[in-house]
Amino acid sequence: MKKLAILTSGGDAPGMNACIRSIVLTAEHYNLEVLGYKHGYNGLVEQDYTLIEAKDVVNIIQRGGTILKSGRCAEFHTEITARIAAKNLEDLQIDALLVIGGDGSFKGAAHLSQFYKGQVIGLPGTIDNDIGGTDATIGYYTAIETALESIDKVRDTADAFERIFLIEVMGRHAGFIALNAAIASAADRVLLPELCVNIQDEIDKTIEHLKHVYSKRGVSSY
Repeated sequence: MKKLAILTSGGDAPGMNACIRSIVLTAEHYNLEVLGYKHGYNGLVEQDYTLIEAKDVVNIIQRGGTILKSGRCAEFHTEITARIAAKNLEDLQIDALLVIGGDGSFKGAAHLSQFYKGQVIGLPGTIDNDIGGTDATIGYYTAIETALESIDKVRDTADAFERIFLIEVMGRHAGFIALNAAIASAADRVLLPELCVNIQDEIDKTIEHLKHVYSKRGVSSY
């Protein structure tokens, strides 16, 4: 193995830059060349890449986002586009492609692997934590911490005005952030996408639950 390529795809996640840095420094140790494709699979299809060396990853470990930029590529679902991407990798004699991303990015990687002869390696980078085979994806714990900091600030305002606040977090179809942020912040109620069959019913149940809880606490103004 002599040459690697990296791309970051889909939603950005805290820790993507740290992951890129780790790959580049490890590759340097083993005398491997690293190319970075820009804007996710778009860069792979358009052969838009840059050489990444150790000097390029200095002071990025603490930065959010991704120095390679990200993007979604709807056309990558087609066979012809995946074949173009595979040929681009082979033209550059890339031995392995490392994809940092979430569920959609991994589906793209699996699609590409049907036409590319080299290795395709997925590194789970998503705050949603919806990738099997790992305890926590890159960015997940930071997302919980960020949600918790925001909830703590909102709680002060809710207490000052004696109001109930609804907090919505990201996660798409996965409720990991919502569940753990709710536990850590001692929320009165949490609604999870995995358990919400009928959202209106859940809202009605939540209202009744809160009325019961606050009436027991002697609070009537909420």
